[in-house]
Amino acid sequence: MRGKSSLFLMVFISVLLAFSVFGCAQEEAVNGDPAGQEDDIFIVARGTDAVTLDTNWAYYEGEIDLMYHLYEGLVEYIDDDLNVGPSLATEWSNSEDGTVWTFKLREGVKFHDGTDFNADAVVFTYERILQEDHPYANMGDWSYLDYLLGDVIAEVKAIDDYTVEFTLNNVFSPFLTYMGLYSQFIISPTAVQEYGDEFYKNPVGTGPYMMEEWKSEELTSMVLFDDYWDEKPAIEKIIWKVVPDASTRMMELQTGEVHAIKTILPEQFEVLTADPDINIVRMAGANIFYGSINHDAEPLGDVRVRQALMHAIDFDKLVESVYEGLGTRAINPMPPTVFGFNDDIVPYAYDPERAKELLAEAGYPDGFDLDIHTLSTARVYIGRPIDAAEIVADYLRAVGINPTVVVNEAATHFALISSYDYQLAFEGWYDVAHPNNFMRALVLEGMTNNYKPQELWDLSDMANATNDMELQEQYYREMQEIIHNDASMMPVAHNDYTAAVAGNVVDFRLDPIGNVILLGTYFE
Repeated sequence: MRGKSSLFLMVFISVLLAFSVFGCAQEEAVNGDPAGQEDDIFIVARGTDAVTLDTNWAYYEGEIDLMYHLYEGLVEYIDDDLNVGPSLATEWSNSEDGTVWTFKLREGVKFHDGTDFNADAVVFTYERILQEDHPYANMGDWSYLDYLLGDVIAEVKAIDDYTVEFTLNNVFSPFLTYMGLYSQFIISPTAVQEYGDEFYKNPVGTGPYMMEEWKSEELTSMVLFDDYWDEKPAIEKIIWKVVPDASTRMMELQTGEVHAIKTILPEQFEVLTADPDINIVRMAGANIFYGSINHDAEPLGDVRVRQALMHAIDFDKLVESVYEGLGTRAINPMPPTVFGFNDDIVPYAYDPERAKELLAEAGYPDGFDLDIHTLSTARVYIGRPIDAAEIVADYLRAVGINPTVVVNEAATHFALISSYDYQLAFEGWYDVAHPNNFMRALVLEGMTNNYKPQELWDLSDMANATNDMELQEQYYREMQEIIHNDASMMPVAHNDYTAAVAGNVVDFRLDPIGNVILLGTYFE
C-alpha cells in the first residue's frame, strides 16, 4: 500500500490545552517534567494522526499502531517472521483440500462494551466488509480486509457459539498469515449497531486497551480494559500525540515530554545515538523505494535502455547518501527479510561505460530526454525523495541522457502514475512481509507501468495455490529472476523502521510493518 499522511502544524498552546483535560499528573508530564516519572502513562509522539479507528477500514499510517492495542484477531503474530499463534481462537484446522479453515474460539472474552465475543461477532465482522448488501457495509472509503481477502473468502459461517468456519474459493497460501493482520481484527456488533456511522470514532474491540478520547490531529488516549481476558500490560494509559515536525518530536523526547518518538530522520540518528538517556529501536522495513518505469513510454520499452539505466547509477552510493545508514540497497521487488527472496540474483553493477554501450545498441548513442517524477515530501519508504531523484539525474547525465526532475505533491504524483502519464517515476510500497504482497500486490496489481507478463501471473497463481513452502519459494524466486532480467523496474532501497525511546523504557517494539507495539512495554 502506498503510504498516505496528512501533516498539520500544531502550535504549542494547542498542545497545552489538549492535555489539560487529563489532570495535574499528566499535565506535568506533557509540559516539561520528565514523562518517565508517570509509570502508569506512556506518551508516543508521531507525525500523523488516524482518520478512522474502525480497524476493518483503517489503512493510513497514523491508524495502524492503535489497532494492535484496541482490537484482536483470531490469531496473532508471535515473531518477526509473521508466524501466528492463538489469540481469540485457541486452535484451528484446515480441510484436506485446503479450502476450509475451522477456528475454535476462546470462551469468556468480553468486548469493551461488555458484550460477549463469539462466532456471531466473527461472522458480523467479515460480512459487513465482504457483503455489499450488509446493513453496515460501506462504513469507510477503502478496506484492507476486502483488498486482501475479498476475492478469497466464499463464506464465513458460525458452526456453534464458539466455532467458526471460513470457506475459501480456492487454496490461498497467505490466508493464515493475513488473519493475524489488524484489518482482520474482530469488532463488537453491538457497538456498530449503536454508533452506526460514528463507530469510526467510538471503537470497540477485545484488546487490552479501550478508547478514552480522540482529539483529531492532537492526540488519542486509551486506557487498560478492566475485563481483559489475558494478562494485562504494565502501562495503564497510552497517549498517541500528534507532532508533525520531526525536530519538535526529537526535542520533546530529549526534554522528557514524551517517552518515545516514531520515525527518526537520518540527520537525527547521530545526535540521538550519542544521548546516553535515549535508546534507538530499529527494524528492517518491509518496504521498497523504487523507480516505476513506464514500458509504453519511448524509449523505455526497450530492455537495453532499461538495463542501461540500471548500469548508469551507483545505487550503493545513492542509498548511502540519502538514507545515511538507515536503509539498505534494494535488488529485488521485495525485501531480503521476506520469505522467498532470491539471494542468487546479482545486482546490476555500476558501469557507466556498459550503460553507454547499451544505449548505442538500442539506437540512442546521444541519449534521450527523460522526465523523472518524484514526491515533494517524505514517505514511509524514503525520507528525502527529491535528493534521491536529483542524484539519479546526475548519474544519467553522465551517460548522455538528458533528465528533468519534476517534483509533485502526493495527489498529483499518484494520479499521473495511475494514468500512465510519465516515463520514470519514483514511488514506494510497504506491506505485510509476505511475498504475495510484493510480487503480486505490488508488481502485478499495484504498479502501473505496463508490465504484466502472463508468466508472472501464472507463477503467482501457482504460489498462492499451494501450501508447500518449497514450491512457493521456487515460484517466487523465478518471478524475481524474470523481473531482474527484464529490468522491469528500478529497485532502490528498503528503509529501516525507526523509533527513539527514553532510556528507562523496556520492551518497546516495532513490528516488521513498522507498527509501535506497547503490549509488553514497561518502565525500569
